[in-house]
Amino acid sequence: MTHQSEQIDAVRKAWHDDPDIGELADRLHLIPRETEPACQWRVVGEVPSIAARRKATPLAREALATADVEDDVSLEPAIRESDETLAAEVRSTLRAEPLLTEVLVMESGDRPPALAQPWIGVIASDGIIHFGGWVPELSLAALAEGLAWETGACRDVRNLISYQPLNENPDAAIAEAATTLMREHPRLGDQPIHVEVSLGEATLSGTVSDDKKWQLAESLCWFAPHVRAVDNQLEISGELT
Repeated sequence: MTHQSEQIDAVRKAWHDDPDIGELADRLHLIPRETEPACQWRVVGEVPSIAARRKATPLAREALATADVEDDVSLEPAIRESDETLAAEVRSTLRAEPLLTEVLVMESGDRPPALAQPWIGVIASDGIIHFGGWVPELSLAALAEGLAWETGACRDVRNLISYQPLNENPDAAIAEAATTLMREHPRLGDQPIHVEVSLGEATLSGTVSDDKKWQLAESLCWFAPHVRAVDNQLEISGELT
């Protein structure tokens, strides 16, 4: 067995052993680069789980002991829409978000506004949402990405929204975005859920009324960008709400 084959086998074992990936490992592929680009390896595939999509490439990097692994894993959308419909839905969702009322959500082809005006540009291509623009806080950029994922119609989100100040605590911003996604969801808004994030690892605590809401809260937490792991410590009360 060649060294390259051993490396691929090590990554596949890491995928199969992970509880969020498991059998979904058969949908993932580790491709070596024959030329000399920035990354030596590339992870490709489409999976139906946001947790599996988030974890596939970091697990490959860990197994290969290198950061030179390109992430090209996409989420299998629950809904198939045209790019035009997808972009319009994401713009509408952002415009309806109370925390983004001061942010101008722009149509494709619009010219950026004056420097003092926060803005987000939205483009969809092959089911992938591309964000540009700037907002005053990292938590707002994270929230925009989470809202795009929540549509259930996008394969990936490429978030190039800049923010100020650049030294904002990323863990606090991730926690705030995840909390907002849960608070504003019609099935979780009345559930006492607390989110803490440390080095990208999120911990959920509190109670929910049933196991479906338990799973929904975990999925929404994964929608927040830069989440590396989710420790779901929510208790199930069994009380109907």
